[in-house]
Amino acid sequence: MTPKQPELARASARLTVQFAALMALLLVIVLGLVLVLFKISMDAVTEKDLWEASQLDTSQIAPSGIFVTVFDGGTAVGGGTASGSGTASDGGTVTVPDGQPAGLVDRDAARRVFAGDDPVVRERTVAGRDYTTRTTRHGDRVVQVTAEGHRNEESLRRLAYVLLLAGGAALGVAVLAAHVMARRAIRPMAEALAGQRRFVAAASHELRTPLTLLSTRAQLLTHQHRDDVPAEVAAALDEMTRDSRTVTRILDDLLVAADPRTATDDDPVDLVATTDAVVAAMRERAQARGIALDRSGSAERAVVRGSGAALARLCTALVANAIDYAGTAVTVRIAVEGRTTVVTVLDDGPGFAPEIVGHAFAPFVTGRPAGDHSGLGLAIVAEIVRRHHGRVHIRPDGHGAAVVVRLPLSASGYP
Repeated sequence: MTPKQPELARASARLTVQFAALMALLLVIVLGLVLVLFKISMDAVTEKDLWEASQLDTSQIAPSGIFVTVFDGGTAVGGGTASGSGTASDGGTVTVPDGQPAGLVDRDAARRVFAGDDPVVRERTVAGRDYTTRTTRHGDRVVQVTAEGHRNEESLRRLAYVLLLAGGAALGVAVLAAHVMARRAIRPMAEALAGQRRFVAAASHELRTPLTLLSTRAQLLTHQHRDDVPAEVAAALDEMTRDSRTVTRILDDLLVAADPRTATDDDPVDLVATTDAVVAAMRERAQARGIALDRSGSAERAVVRGSGAALARLCTALVANAIDYAGTAVTVRIAVEGRTTVVTVLDDGPGFAPEIVGHAFAPFVTGRPAGDHSGLGLAIVAEIVRRHHGRVHIRPDGHGAAVVVRLPLSASGYP
């Protein structure tokens, strides 16, 4: 397997997308925390500037964006000028800094402070702009300090812009690095998987021929000399034939399981017709075991996209598994639910053991005695379902077992 193969490229892309999503989430969280902490810090700085400016008696040395209004004398709060410096009609003076917007003086707060209230802090909006005003008393004077809210907002916007640029650049570099590292990390696993597939395919191919010859010879011996050999020898030949067929089936299962990610065809497949054909083919096997095999549910076409051979294999594995476990009956039910075809295979056997249900679709998991089954049937079912974008699960059933397969219908699958 080389890095140019689509499978490796898709795996690398998935890892890269997942890493990029995680990095983006972390960046959003970090940037949000930075902005919140910065705003808290700027609010604290504004509060400090207001407090320090309130200790002044002139606006000439106030920080930029801070306006200091001085009420000199208790009578000043009742009159005075709105800007510049002036004398109230009753003799008090109000000193207003140059450039202070009209209407910014809060005489009500000044009166309350002159009357003995604690320092008053207010959030105000004047001429469409936000301000924070702190009014305090110093002897026979009241100092009112006002800070423009947009000082913090502009700083916050600038910081957010810089952080977004830096975060975007960092995310781009991280995604590029993640893509390179993902390809390097996946390559050894892909090569190991390819080696496993080659080994299993070669071993299965080399073993199938002698196994076929062994089975054929055992059948010939049984057919030609059944009447000439003792009964125990004839029984041993029958067992040899069955064992060779079992090993051949296991090899076939290994071939399918060894290459689980083989690309699936995209042909229209009528799942009802496929299932009916499998049921008809398996009926003789069921009768040989004394099992009644029935098909119920929908008889309408249910077309899915995929591989006809793989879907037939899926149905065969499910029915064979049910026949092996059933007591007297197996039912294959097909239903169409919205845009999904549901195939349910039920049997009246002992059901799945509780310790198996959680991993029944894993390879080599089986409730049968060792040697009777490969444990690959349901694993192959799960892989075929995955390749066809469906779902499979075991449904609790009080009278046996029920395996449910859900496959999406194609556009042509609707009536």
